[in-house]
Amino acid sequence: MNKQIAMPIALLGLVLAVPAAADETKLGWYLQLGPASVTFSEGASISAGGSTIPGASATLSDNVTLGVGLGYRFTDTFSVVAVAGVPPTTTIEGTGPLSGVTVGDVTYGPLILAANYHIPTKGKFQPFVGAGINYTIVFDTADSGISNLKADNAFGAVLRFGFDYMMNETDGFFFSANKVFVNTTATGNAVSLGGAPIDAKIDLDPLILHAGWVRRF
Repeated sequence: MNKQIAMPIALLGLVLAVPAAADETKLGWYLQLGPASVTFSEGASISAGGSTIPGASATLSDNVTLGVGLGYRFTDTFSVVAVAGVPPTTTIEGTGPLSGVTVGDVTYGPLILAANYHIPTKGKFQPFVGAGINYTIVFDTADSGISNLKADNAFGAVLRFGFDYMMNETDGFFFSANKVFVNTTATGNAVSLGGAPIDAKIDLDPLILHAGWVRRF
């Protein structure tokens, strides 16, 4: 099993095993809404015509978008949440020997499904930790220095922590930090190299910070 997936699955098993007495005011559906920032920790291995380009890599522009989370609190300590957002667009730039080359733009949607353990506390501040999976969907690409640019959808693992700060039983503020471990493959043809086929394996590994309003139903 892929190590990136095995670790969150093991943590999820620990979360499911923790018993807890339910606080009825916390149980049921909840909605999260607010801005989400996506900061990449990228790296790439790039080849042209089947040969690796030594020292070549890529950077991706960071994004801010509107994120939405829909979750269900099963017990006082256990919940599951799905997080998505308005698909942002990142610009890929070459580095090293490819410095100054704008590869192209990719519009994508990072989807997160995670299980959370809510640390038992009293009061308004209610922290949690969690783990899950990410599925990054590529909706569109726009060529620039690379023609026929294509990027694959990708699965990855997620580790997260955060907190709710409740103003009353139903409304409050939330924050979550989500570290995603995911990579993808991009292909195309290098305009500056006479259309030579380009293949890039890109580690994305973004940190997604999400904050805003939380509503319990």
